[in-house]
Amino acid sequence: MAEKAAAQGAEPAPPKKKKLLLIIAVVLAVVVLAAGGAAFMLLSGKPAAEQQAEGEEAEDHAEAEGKPPVYEKLETFTVNLADQESYLQAEISLKVADPAVQQKIKLHMPEVRDALLRLLTSKTAEELMTAEGKTALAEEVRKEVNRVIGAKKVSQGVKDVLFTSFIIQ
Repeated sequence: MAEKAAAQGAEPAPPKKKKLLLIIAVVLAVVVLAAGGAAFMLLSGKPAAEQQAEGEEAEDHAEAEGKPPVYEKLETFTVNLADQESYLQAEISLKVADPAVQQKIKLHMPEVRDALLRLLTSKTAEELMTAEGKTALAEEVRKEVNRVIGAKKVSQGVKDVLFTSFIIQ
């Protein structure tokens, strides 16, 4: 066979070179496909904030379809504020993801009340007088209760905090 190749003037490529070329071609193809897949995922993926907003819209849609909201009303809080000249009396209702979360809050109620008392007493009357201050407090209450009950996502815990009474004197 070598005589035929020699007679035709072409030398056969050594088998090692063919294997090396094949391995390089396969590795190159894998790299190109991986890069293409990564580029596709990055370019077509939605930002996390957009995905979370869509998830919240789906939850709101579920409520609109007849699933009633679940609320947990907390006992009235009456605390001295940090400025030591005023006090706050607030009634708080928590809008929760489902009845299981409501039960979890009831189970951890002493810890929830303690955390909220500490949070409320750290505020001044001046901070809480504005709408922005109340909104910020509601967000802090939501995060604090979710922390106590171990909810990692809003959809697994307290979704909203509602002040049904808020008196500063």
